[in-house]
Amino acid sequence: MLESKIQESIQILKDASRSYSLPWALGFSGGKDSTTALSLTLKAKEEGAEISKLYVIYADTMLEHPFLRKKSLEALESLKAFEWVEPVVVKAREGEDFISMMVDKGYPAPSIFNRWCMARLKIYPVHRFLRQIGKRMMVLGVRSDESARRKATVGTEPLIVKRNEIDVRPLVKWTKFDVFEYLLDTKRWDGESFDYVFELYGEECGFNPGVPCGTSDARFGCWVCTLVNQEKMPVSETLKKVRVGLKEISSKRENRIIDENGNPRRLNLEGRKKVAELFLEALEKEPEAFGYDVVALKNKLENFIKDAREKTLSL
Repeated sequence: MLESKIQESIQILKDASRSYSLPWALGFSGGKDSTTALSLTLKAKEEGAEISKLYVIYADTMLEHPFLRKKSLEALESLKAFEWVEPVVVKAREGEDFISMMVDKGYPAPSIFNRWCMARLKIYPVHRFLRQIGKRMMVLGVRSDESARRKATVGTEPLIVKRNEIDVRPLVKWTKFDVFEYLLDTKRWDGESFDYVFELYGEECGFNPGVPCGTSDARFGCWVCTLVNQEKMPVSETLKKVRVGLKEISSKRENRIIDENGNPRRLNLEGRKKVAELFLEALEKEPEAFGYDVVALKNKLENFIKDAREKTLSL
């Protein structure tokens, strides 16, 4: 059953490459779906897909799940062995990274009402790069079975023609179980195993007794994410403390600027100082969780806290 899906997906990629003479791009997070989509695209090229250039784009928020970020960057490095593949790392503009947005500009923690992080850390950086490419084939690792809502919005068509890009969706008819089975039975493009994916999704894949592979619905992304249920992203207690703390600080009116109508707006100086203290504590305990220049970040946070205290005392 899976083998027929693999061949169908490869054929989708090959047919698309022969129908449109465009550069290709693939958004890569290092998770199970984008990894599988990338693997299939490389296999399609081996089997004759007419792909002259493939950009593999990784949006580095610098606060990605530490293990996932490490493995993603290693995977990108291994792609340099292919002359026709160009791994690309994009980041937020200077001053628009997550910590700067909260500490320097006073943005409250992202919520369902204001997901400012997605635009600045991922969408804008990726789109800026894609504009340089122009019209392109975009390989997406979406699956229609991810949720009932996703199935209704995504549909099951493998090819979607848009104004500036053609979306190729080789996994659209795959299930989560198909993805895990594929990664279990397949070697990575450089001969390495995908064991690290199963380590990452350990609770989903039988490492936790009684939890069948693909049933726990784990989520990975930024470890500071205040939009994901805590139990769905396995990180250390130190990093969990930051995530919980950011929500608590942002939820209290005493830490917010209140406008003339009584509505809470951005974080005030005290709120920003608390955020800086929270990040500094985590940085000192787990510097590997930060993709920043940790020395520069430490100095920035310490200086901000010092200046904030001095300003508070002078009032």
